[in-house]
Amino acid sequence: MSMPWSRARRTYVPAVLLAGGSIVAAALLAHALRRALAPRFEQRQSRTRASAGAPRAPDDYGSDLQAEHSGVGELTHRRYAVNVPRASFTTRSLLQEIQRSMQELSPASLAAFEKAAGDVAWMAVGDEYDITMLGPWNGRVRVAEVLDDCFTLVTLHGHPEAGHITFSVVNLPRAPDRFDVVIESWARVRDRAVQLAYETLAVGRSVQTEVWVTFLQRVAERVGCTEVPEVDIRSEELTE
Repeated sequence: MSMPWSRARRTYVPAVLLAGGSIVAAALLAHALRRALAPRFEQRQSRTRASAGAPRAPDDYGSDLQAEHSGVGELTHRRYAVNVPRASFTTRSLLQEIQRSMQELSPASLAAFEKAAGDVAWMAVGDEYDITMLGPWNGRVRVAEVLDDCFTLVTLHGHPEAGHITFSVVNLPRAPDRFDVVIESWARVRDRAVQLAYETLAVGRSVQTEVWVTFLQRVAERVGCTEVPEVDIRSEELTE
C-alpha cells in the first residue's frame, strides 16, 4: 500500500536532515557565498517536453543505468553556459582538456570527481566516475558518448538523479575567436526523499548549481580569462 505524500513528506524530512545535519547547513552557506562571488544570469520556465525538443536519453549502457524514466517528478532540463576566448585551443583540444581535468575543475568541497574505471589520462566510452557530493547524495556516472565537440555521462543506480548530462564546446560562427562551453542535463530525481532535498529544501539543487558555475569559471580561467565570467543558467520543468 502506498503512503500518502503528506505523510511520506513528514517521514522523509527528519531522515534527510539527520543524514545531512551540519553538512546541509554548510551547503546552504556555501551556496550563499558562491552566489555573492560568482556572477550568473538565471532564467526559469515550464513547458512541454515536445516543445523543448528533449533528446532521447541513452538507454543501452548497462543494466545498472539509472535512466530518466526510473526517476520521480517532472523531467528537468538545465543548461549552464559560459563564453570564453578561443586562445590557443581548438574545439577538440579544449574538450580534451576538460576530460582530463574533471577532478581539478570540480569544486571538491561540493562535488569531488574520482575516476573509478578507465585511464586517468583520457576519457573513453565505458569509463566511470565516483562523485562524492556535499550532503548525503553520492553517486556514480558512466561515459556513454565521446565526440570531438561533446561527451555525455549517464547516471548509475544510487545517484541522486536519473538521467544524463552533456558537456560541449560550441563554435560561434559570428564570433570565431570565442567558444561557448556548455553543460546541459536532462534528469528526474531518483526518489521522493531526494525530491524533498532537491525541490522542497532546495539544498541539492543549490549545491549542484554552484558545482557547475564553479566548473565553468575554472574552464574560463584555463583558457586565459582574467576576470570571473558570468555563467548563463537556464532551467525548465518539462511536462508531457
